Amino acid sequence: MFASDTAGYAGVRDYRAEPSRTARSDRHDVICCIALLLIWLAIWIPRLHGPIDLRWDAGTYYVLGTSLAEGKGYRLLNEPGEIEAVQYPPLLPLVVAAHEWLLGTSDYFVVGSALRISYFVLSGIYLFSVYFLARTVLSPLYSLVVGTITVLSFYSFLHPSDTLYAEMPFALLSMLFLLSRRSDRRLFGAMTGFFGVAAYLLRTAGLALLAAWIAESLIRRRFREAATRMAVSAIPILLWQAHIWRVTASEEYHHPVYAYQRAPYYYANVTYGENSRLVDSFHPEFGRITPHDLIGRVARNLAAVPVGLGESALVDSRFGIPAHYRSSSLVLYTCLVAAGLCALAGAALVAMGRHWFLSLYFGLMVGLILLTPWQQQFWRYFAPVTPLTLIFVILALLAMRRWLTYRNARWGRIAGALVATVPVAGMLLVQVVVAVYFLRTMPPVSYYDGDGRERTFHLLTYKRRWHSLDPAFEWVRRHARANTVVAATVPQVAYLRTGHKAVLPPFEIDHAKISRLLDEIPVDYLVLDKLEGPYISERFAAPVVAEHPEKWRLVFTAPNEEAKVYERAR
Repeated sequence: MFASDTAGYAGVRDYRAEPSRTARSDRHDVICCIALLLIWLAIWIPRLHGPIDLRWDAGTYYVLGTSLAEGKGYRLLNEPGEIEAVQYPPLLPLVVAAHEWLLGTSDYFVVGSALRISYFVLSGIYLFSVYFLARTVLSPLYSLVVGTITVLSFYSFLHPSDTLYAEMPFALLSMLFLLSRRSDRRLFGAMTGFFGVAAYLLRTAGLALLAAWIAESLIRRRFREAATRMAVSAIPILLWQAHIWRVTASEEYHHPVYAYQRAPYYYANVTYGENSRLVDSFHPEFGRITPHDLIGRVARNLAAVPVGLGESALVDSRFGIPAHYRSSSLVLYTCLVAAGLCALAGAALVAMGRHWFLSLYFGLMVGLILLTPWQQQFWRYFAPVTPLTLIFVILALLAMRRWLTYRNARWGRIAGALVATVPVAGMLLVQVVVAVYFLRTMPPVSYYDGDGRERTFHLLTYKRRWHSLDPAFEWVRRHARANTVVAATVPQVAYLRTGHKAVLPPFEIDHAKISRLLDEIPVDYLVLDKLEGPYISERFAAPVVAEHPEKWRLVFTAPNEEAKVYERAR
């Protein structure tokens, strides 16, 4: 049925030919799309109910969207003083605001449930855009493989589609950008510019798309076109930077409501540049980076790129493997590195053919990621380019197959067939195992209505330690008086769950200083948790309670004792 899977994709010269479009290949496309549709529905049906995940950055996006919907501007409503935001570009909060306007409420349960349906639809469009992008360089069968691995990937599909992060809509816009720019028609050119601008307004990483778009014109010596693209790209960049400059130059910014509200480590309250200039944003005591530190950061990040690509496309190198099974972990790590290296090799091959723009964007995206200090977040940063990673891996494998076949007509054909099928089958098997594991073990999350009635749903990564925070925040909502301020690891979630202002504890190594800063706000409740890294509660909040027991009294302990609420003694 798919006998021509590898035709025309074995060497550099062959990349210059478009896959032939025949009635037979069209039938194959229909079959493959139906298969993808069924897989997409199977992945989504178990998790179509309840609000989308609103933890970490997702909570910040939601709070900003509520501020826009209420006509308060681009402000962090959880913060005392409701300060203006400068960290996140505004498009995703605008999407949240649109949902709130249409539904006539800011209730996170109602709006969060609608956002889950919206992400369901977006993820479907994204999946099919991945397939058709793959079809520009691969046969229907291998394009189906790319789509299937993508939809089963935890980091590039399951988690982004389950959480109110910018990754899913950004990945969709990236795919639409890459598809629309293949035509020289004016309408498609306008669409390409629109998708690129929208991608930047979702994530600063959209700079890679815009830079590649401009570079394409310069490489082709279309200088007037390059000037137009520069002008179009400059509009959202200058508007967003003008907003940042206005806020950071304001009196409010330099005289915050409390002392550490605009501290460089307070990641949601400052710019990316301010936060990333720290050696480690969760260890501000290490200070700011120097040029030497930046070189070291880039070098360390460069060494981590292969495994980062493998993890974002397939699975975390530590997934499901106990620490004492080091040999298994090493095997998995080695396979992920090999997959990442194959992707880089495939990108190099494509760069020498007619589809070189894919490699240009891929390279610029990797270059941006190399500058970031958050290596532990590589899985998230590489997620939007996972389809390209998979395309490049398969093209590299097909090139190796053709090379082996040419080397030895008899044994080379067998070895080549193994090279082209075994790794792909292995990737598919791993993705099926991981996807089934997460879908079968989705932990519960509890929501409470205005009367305190509990409603339980499930999220992919809502572990027991997170679940313990649900009743803790509900206790604060029921018992805290007006004008209460809460300190918690996830202040935006605390605000959404309790309705009270919420802040991070200060990231200071001097525990006495932490206590003094909390007193200055003042913080009325400390919510302690046992969440996994970055261990904000254990490092910065728990010591205050331990060293000043006369100031804080325990008022609530979660049933599993993994979350506690302390009230300031009066």
